[in-house]
Amino acid sequence: MAQQTASSIEKKLTLYVVLCSVLLGLLFSGVQIGTDYVVESQRFDENAQRLINGQRVPSALALYNYDSGSMKAILDSLLVNPAVLAARIVERKTGYEISAGAAPKDIPSNNIVRAYSVVLYEPEAYSSLKREIGELILLADEEQVRKGFEGRALTTLLLDILRNIVLAFVLILVFRTRLTGPIKRLAARLLDVDLQAPSLSLEVENALKYTELDDLACKMNDLLRAVNDEIAQRKNAESRVRLLNEQLEEKVKDRTKELHASNHQLQNSIDELQRTQNLLLQAQRMASLGHLAAGMAHEINNPVAIVYSNIATLSEYLTELIKLAEQYKQAENQIGDVSVRKVLANLRQSIDFDFVREDAPDLVRASKSSLERVRNIVGELRTFANSDQQEKSSLNLKAVMDECLNDYGLLDHDTIRVYALLDGLPEVKAVRSQVMMVFGKILQNAIDALSKGGTIEIAGEYDDESVSVFIKDTGVGMSEEDVRCAINPFFTRKEIGAGIGLGLTVAYNLMLNHGGELSINSENGKGTVVILKFPFTDVLFD
Repeated sequence: MAQQTASSIEKKLTLYVVLCSVLLGLLFSGVQIGTDYVVESQRFDENAQRLINGQRVPSALALYNYDSGSMKAILDSLLVNPAVLAARIVERKTGYEISAGAAPKDIPSNNIVRAYSVVLYEPEAYSSLKREIGELILLADEEQVRKGFEGRALTTLLLDILRNIVLAFVLILVFRTRLTGPIKRLAARLLDVDLQAPSLSLEVENALKYTELDDLACKMNDLLRAVNDEIAQRKNAESRVRLLNEQLEEKVKDRTKELHASNHQLQNSIDELQRTQNLLLQAQRMASLGHLAAGMAHEINNPVAIVYSNIATLSEYLTELIKLAEQYKQAENQIGDVSVRKVLANLRQSIDFDFVREDAPDLVRASKSSLERVRNIVGELRTFANSDQQEKSSLNLKAVMDECLNDYGLLDHDTIRVYALLDGLPEVKAVRSQVMMVFGKILQNAIDALSKGGTIEIAGEYDDESVSVFIKDTGVGMSEEDVRCAINPFFTRKEIGAGIGLGLTVAYNLMLNHGGELSINSENGKGTVVILKFPFTDVLFD
């Protein structure tokens, strides 16, 4: 053991000498190698960036036209450089991608890959707006980039290391003779001391007399004499402390596990309780609003029906009176009494008969239009109140959405582009007319938000419990306060006459009665995303 410890000290000293010599010798070589590496790396980066910048315009044009052949040719031309591993073109909105070269899974995990990219914009020939449509990405192998450089650097390093090792061995021979030899022999004597009965006195050789090691030997002799008295007490204390620590650690571990399990279970319970409470409160709120809506619809519908009938009758009476007045006007010329004709002319002028004849039909039509709007509001209230009274059936959400898009003229709209990806969704059990109404309300809001044109994106996903439909528009968006109030009855930010504020309320209530959810994510100026979640199970909320 003494020999092993002494050898360890000697090895450490030898290692320190070698390291110092090598590091001092390699300092300037390292600086030069680092400078060369940085310059060569920058040169490759500039060439790679210039390469993909040269392909930006052709790539953007090919991506805009979905010309896969041209995109493939462009990507293959980038692979001519042996350092290029892969290249791909990715469309931003849809995630459409075409690639060439090695796939990500085929690139060894120990490879260092450099990535270069350039944003692709919509060609100026098709649009004056500089809109981003995708990205051209190039992946290069770091090992290939620095392949030639590493050979030159390795040769330089080996020569420097060899030269400095020779110098280090000269220094080591001097240290062994004057320093490490006496220290090894002193350490051997120290390690031979029996710690249970330390009676051996330590002395240094003449070469190290009156040095720090001589003082250290004296101190060690004092310590060895004190060790024998304290070692027994220390062993007993250490044994007791070790036992207590082990017991304490076991208790802490057990208690920590219990607390973690309890906290996790408590948090899950709180989250589920909060969610259930929110659903119940919303369901109660919608049920109360449904009863109120039913009463309002009933109370409004009767007088509206009477007024609508009376307006129709008054329209007929007014038409007949106008015809009668026209006949009187024609017969007026046959009256021989000039004073009577003058009275009739003054009367006709005082009531402005010509204006009344032209304006009266417009007033009747405006009254009928307003009554129709009231009847539509009553119909919305009835739908809101009686949404859970229809029978459900298996429903293909894609087919329903396609029908809604066609009804609202979005398949060939002049200023709004629609991207719908609902293929492969399973069927759900729902009321077709109500789902049509939900889709229609949301699409109508999207159309209103896209008054200057834009994009509507529709996508779907499903898991073991539900099917989700995402409807996103690039319209004006809503503030955080408007999102919170969006499903409230009669809440609207549209102009007077443009909406009654029941669209999202009806949609939310219909989704709730299907056991589903309707959530809204929106931000001013960044569009709106409406998420509809349809459960597979037939759940109804009373």
